[in-house]
Amino acid sequence: MKKIAISISMITVSLFAESVVEINPVSVTATGIEESVLEQPLSIATKKENEIKLEQVVFQKDLLNSLSGVRIEQTGSVIGHMTSIRMPINTGPYYLFMQDGIPVQSSGFFNHNGLAYTTFQTATSVEVLKGAGTALYGSDAVAAVVNVQSAKAPSKTKEVLLKVMGGSNGYGTGTLEMSDTIDAKSAYRANVSYMHSDGWREHTKADRAEANIRYDQELSSDTDLKVIFNASKTVAEQADSFSDYTYIESGSKKASNDPNYYEALQKADVKRKFDYARLSAEFTNYSFNDLEMTFTPYIRYNRNRYVATWVSSLPSNDNELYTLGFLQKNRYDASWGRIIGGFDTEYTKSSLLYNQDFEAVVTGWGGGTYPVGAVWDYNVNYFAFAPYMHVEYDVTKNLMLTAGARYDYNRYDYDNKLADNSYYTLADGTQKYFRTADRSDSFNHLSPKLALTFKPMDDLQIYARYANGFRIPQASRLYSLKAGYENVTLEPETSNTYEIGLKKAFNKKTSLELSGYYMTIDDTITRYKNDTTGDYYYDNGGSSIHKGVEVSLRADITKELATKLAYSYSKHNYDNDPTYGDNEMQQAPRTLANARLFYMPNYIHGLTLMGEWQYTSKWWMDDDHSVAQYKGYSIGNIKADYKLNKEMTFYAKVTNITDERYAVMANYAYGSDNYTPGDPRQFYAGLSYKW
Repeated sequence: MKKIAISISMITVSLFAESVVEINPVSVTATGIEESVLEQPLSIATKKENEIKLEQVVFQKDLLNSLSGVRIEQTGSVIGHMTSIRMPINTGPYYLFMQDGIPVQSSGFFNHNGLAYTTFQTATSVEVLKGAGTALYGSDAVAAVVNVQSAKAPSKTKEVLLKVMGGSNGYGTGTLEMSDTIDAKSAYRANVSYMHSDGWREHTKADRAEANIRYDQELSSDTDLKVIFNASKTVAEQADSFSDYTYIESGSKKASNDPNYYEALQKADVKRKFDYARLSAEFTNYSFNDLEMTFTPYIRYNRNRYVATWVSSLPSNDNELYTLGFLQKNRYDASWGRIIGGFDTEYTKSSLLYNQDFEAVVTGWGGGTYPVGAVWDYNVNYFAFAPYMHVEYDVTKNLMLTAGARYDYNRYDYDNKLADNSYYTLADGTQKYFRTADRSDSFNHLSPKLALTFKPMDDLQIYARYANGFRIPQASRLYSLKAGYENVTLEPETSNTYEIGLKKAFNKKTSLELSGYYMTIDDTITRYKNDTTGDYYYDNGGSSIHKGVEVSLRADITKELATKLAYSYSKHNYDNDPTYGDNEMQQAPRTLANARLFYMPNYIHGLTLMGEWQYTSKWWMDDDHSVAQYKGYSIGNIKADYKLNKEMTFYAKVTNITDERYAVMANYAYGSDNYTPGDPRQFYAGLSYKW
C-alpha cells in the first residue's frame, strides 16, 4: 500500500518538477501517510524542495514565514527564535517541533529555540499542522506541529552536489551532498554544511554545522529499512534588545544601549550553544494483507548552554539530555476506511546546572552580592508512554467521519544534587532561590479528536474538526523555584480546538484553502508579578481564547507567472484571568500576510524570479495595556535562481529591499521597553554544481 502511494506521489512530483508553486501538495505529518493536503480534514501548510531552494535558507524564518498564520522571529542570539502559530509569540511549549516525524526534544524539556536542533538550513521540505495535533501527537502539540524533512530519498544513480554562498556581513556557507545506490536493494544520501556569519550588529557572530545521512534498504519483499542520522552544532553570540527606540530608527549596529550589557561581556561568555544528534531506524513491514506495521527506535542527544542575560547576576545554564525512544504504528486499510494505531514511548535522562560563575555585585532591584556556586543542580529522569487510535470511516461516498483518541502518561523523577529544601542565599542572608527535595511528579491526559468531511465534488472539500490537546508543565517550572514560591504547584494546560474549513482546486491551476478556528486553553501557565517583592513567578491562571481565519491561495496564472498568497487574521485574549481580565495578549499582531509572485520567463529558460511582500500588523507590548501598541512592519524581498545547465545553478537574493528600520519583537517588561531590531537590507549570492 505504502509503496503504491509513494509511486503515485513521485509521478505527481515529476509532472510538476519545473513549477515552484505546488497546486496540490502532499503531506505526511497528520497521519504518517503521504496524501494530498486538499484531501485532509485539517489545516496543514507545506513547502517543498523547489521553493525551499529559491528561499536560500539562512534562518528558520526563511523556511517558514511564507506559510499562512506562521510567524518565526529570530532573537538576539541569531539562530535563536520564537514562534507564533495560532498563539502570540512567546517561549511557551505550545509547539511540537519534529524532524522526519520524530520530536527533536522531549515534552517537559521544551526549548523555544527548538528549530535550531533541526537541520533547517539543508531541509528538503517542511510541514505545519495548525491547531491541536491528530491522535499521533501528545503534549506540546497544542497550537501546531512543525515537521522538518532532512535528506530526501537516495538517487538511483550517483549524484554529487557542491553549493557555496556568500553574503553581507561576512556570511558564508558551503554544502556538500552525495547520493548513490550501493546495490540493487540499498542506497544512501549524505550531506554536510557549514555556515559562518559576522552578523550585522555587534556581538552577533554565529557558526553552525549540519549533517544528515540517510540509508534505505529493502530487507525482504515485505520489509523496508530507513536509517537516518541528523546532527547540528551552533555557537552564536548574543546581542541585547534596545530599550530606546531611536536606536531602531537610526539603524544602530550596537549590541545594546545598556552599559551593563557591555560590562556583562567582560564577565561572562554571552553566547548560545546548541548541540543536537539523533539516530533512528524505521522498519516497515507489509507481510499481512491490508496491514502495514512500522517500528522506529531512536536515540537522541540535546544540549543547550547560555548565560541568562535577563538576570542581573548573569548566571550560566547548562542543560543536557539523553533520550531513548520508540514509535510503533500500524495501518489497516478496509473497504469502509482505515485504522491507524500504535504507541509512542520515551525515556530521557536530563541534567541541569544553573551556576553563578563569578561573584556578582548587583545594585538596584534584586540587588546584593551573589556568591560563586550552584544556584540549582539537579537531574531529572523522564518517562512517557502514549497509546493512540485514529479511525477514518466512509459514511457515504461523499461523507467521511474521522475519530481518534490518545492517552498520555508522563512522569518526572527529580534528584536534587544540593542540600534538600535549601536556598541559594546572598551575602547579606537574603534567600533568592529554592532547591526542593527529591520527588516524583506524574501527569496523564486523554485527548479525543473528531472530524467530519463532506466532498460534494472531487475537487471540493468542506470539513469540521474538534481536537483536544494539552501540555505538561516543564521540568524547569517544577524544580527551578524562587524563594517565596516553594509551595506553588502546576497542572497541565488543556486546549480545545474547533475548526471549520474549505478546500477547493480549480482546473489543476489554482487551489484555495480557507479555515476558521476557535481555540480555548484552560489552566494557562501564566507569568505574574508580585507587587510587593517585584518578583515574577508562574502559576496556573484562568483561560485564554484564540480565534482567527487563515487563507492560502496557490495559482499558476500563465506558463510564466505563478503566485502564492498567505493571510491570517486572529485575536488572542485572556478569559477572566485574575490579573489581566479579558485583555488582548501581548505580542499578538492580528494580521499576518505574505504575497509572492513568481516569474519564469520563456526567453530565459531555467530562470525563476520571486518578489515577496511580508506584512505584520501592530500589537500590544504588554498584557496590562499600560503602554502603547507597537506599529508592526512591512518588508519586501527579491529572490532568484537560474539553472544555467544541468550541472550549474546560480542563486541570489536581496532581503528587506527598502532597508526598513523596524523591530521584529517589542514588549514591555521589568519596567522597560524591549525592542529586537529586524535585519537591514542584506545581499546574498551563490552557486551550486551537480555532477
